[in-house]
Amino acid sequence: MNNCVYCNIVNHKTDDVEVFYEDNDVLVMLDADWAVKGHSLVIWKQHCINVSDLSQEEFLEFAKIYHKAERVLLKTTNKERAIILKTGGLVSHFHFHIYPVDNATDWQTIKAIFGKKVRYQTSPQEASDFVESLLQAMLS
Repeated sequence: MNNCVYCNIVNHKTDDVEVFYEDNDVLVMLDADWAVKGHSLVIWKQHCINVSDLSQEEFLEFAKIYHKAERVLLKTTNKERAIILKTGGLVSHFHFHIYPVDNATDWQTIKAIFGKKVRYQTSPQEASDFVESLLQAMLS
């Protein structure tokens, strides 16, 4: 789709995207506005809206990459759990958000994360170093 921001990202028409995994079907990147350290997106590259738009085999492929990305993010951020969010309200292109958080993260904080009321401030160098560590971890 011409006006889809994620189609533009997966087709490499967007700069300043911090991708740390990509294959023929799935792209994993840091969100442009980190709600928490490691806030990432797992995006199905072919434009679709819902999980049910994928075949079972395609969803299994997506799930394998999601599983590995979550494990890598938890280890790299030293967090105990991940909150996931499947959205379609702002961008109607199938993707999951991964938010690495501590076990003690309460519901009010989670709502603030989902409501974009929480931001993790990072320097360009920290982001670059973090992406490099994620790239290496995804390869192992």
